[in-house]
Amino acid sequence: GKNPAAGHEVRMQFFLPLVFLILVLAAVIAARTFLLIRSAGHKPLPFQSKLPDPPLDRQKIAEHLSAAIQIETVSHEDPAKNRTENFDRLHDLLQRTYPRLHGSLSREIVQGFSLLYTWQGSDPALEPVVFMAHQDVVPIDEHTLEQWTHPPFSGRIADGFIWGRGSLDIKNQLIAVMEAVELLLEQGYQPVRTVLLSFSHDEEVLGHGAPAIVRHLKEKGISVHAVLDEGNAVLDGVLPGFKGHTAPIGVAEKGYLSLKLTVEASGGHSSTPAAETAIGVLARAIDRLQSHPFPYRLNTVYPMFKGLSPAAPRLLQVAFANLWLFGGLVRRQLAAQAETAAAIHTTTAPTLFHGGVKDNVLPTHAEAVVNFRLLPGDSVAEVTEQVQSVINDSRVRIEPLPEYAWEPSPVSPTDTPAYQHIVSVLNELFTDIACAPSNMLGATDARNYHAISSRVYRFSPLLLHKKDLERIHGINERISLENMHKMVSFFHRLIQRWSSGEM
Repeated sequence: GKNPAAGHEVRMQFFLPLVFLILVLAAVIAARTFLLIRSAGHKPLPFQSKLPDPPLDRQKIAEHLSAAIQIETVSHEDPAKNRTENFDRLHDLLQRTYPRLHGSLSREIVQGFSLLYTWQGSDPALEPVVFMAHQDVVPIDEHTLEQWTHPPFSGRIADGFIWGRGSLDIKNQLIAVMEAVELLLEQGYQPVRTVLLSFSHDEEVLGHGAPAIVRHLKEKGISVHAVLDEGNAVLDGVLPGFKGHTAPIGVAEKGYLSLKLTVEASGGHSSTPAAETAIGVLARAIDRLQSHPFPYRLNTVYPMFKGLSPAAPRLLQVAFANLWLFGGLVRRQLAAQAETAAAIHTTTAPTLFHGGVKDNVLPTHAEAVVNFRLLPGDSVAEVTEQVQSVINDSRVRIEPLPEYAWEPSPVSPTDTPAYQHIVSVLNELFTDIACAPSNMLGATDARNYHAISSRVYRFSPLLLHKKDLERIHGINERISLENMHKMVSFFHRLIQRWSSGEM
């Protein structure tokens, strides 16, 4: 008969190694998780300001932003619709509101309406730093006017908020920077490193103001030590399960490519159609593109995972620290949501489609535009080649729209005082905050500055909740008086740090 003791011994020979392997695996997972969280901690960069924090008049700051909102500096896709006189009105308002700034800084007008201010530092050998915003705002959808609590260009101050277009994007940052400079001048501050203020007038239409300013600086032989433009904000309750405040600081932004797809056909009467029409061929090409998305890559978001890990739920901490084991699961989870999927691959978005002139006439021409946002690591040439390969149809002509094609930006470093000063000021102003480098999904003027600087960052120092994100370019755009106070305090501190010459 069978020997029970021998059978038990055989089972133990298999069971014990399995238990050992499970224990080793658990120990490795736990150790990697501990090391991730520990290495994500921020060590503040010491800085001793010689100036006290000034008492800020919240109502006065709110009134200044309100006045700027009331001037309709709207950028339209059709330049003929722009009311350029409103930019002159805004410039006059800024001169009246910030007399010390305009008396101490030199001002240049570039490309018609973009503004470049120079606050000369005491050490001209040091590269300057740049603080950016833009003057223009997006139009209002007239069908939504009745849904606004206060008219979009009223600049109404009510219920603890300043209401109107530009209050979040991004006249708030323009006003906050100017308020901070005005206060510093009032306190007698003299920068060691020259400070430049760069305010373009056509950012919302991917315009020419910021590129012209960069060309202007380049022609002067000026290279820039560090740049801060608009970007992500301090988020509260936006990332599900995350504790406290999270601050994804933009160290790069995705590239941009719009491809025009065109199909020509012989046309004819709709009663005797060919097997495939121009619209049908083009529709099939677009369907193939959407059915073959660009690959998902976690390496581009790992630095953000790492930086935000102290605020992440425990399961996410384990997954982030052990992508070698859980990478597939994390990738599937991120790819399931449009917002997170966009962070880990080059996106494909058909945005325009034109074809046909009458319901009973076969079109001789059909065209579409497909917009791609390129993940760092991809290139315009590679994406165009992939599109041609996926469509694989000689009847579809593919050509880039030159005005709407640029490469992903370089990734700016985080092991530099410029970045560390941003994080340090955020830790001073916001409690329980986790900061991390991130990629911007949208386009900003900052991308132009990589031509003259290797340290280009994108961040707007205000606190946003999930519903606030819908207000950007949307209905009931508004900012709280508390947020404006925080923004002015942030720039008052960061301008001192960046211009001290200690970077």
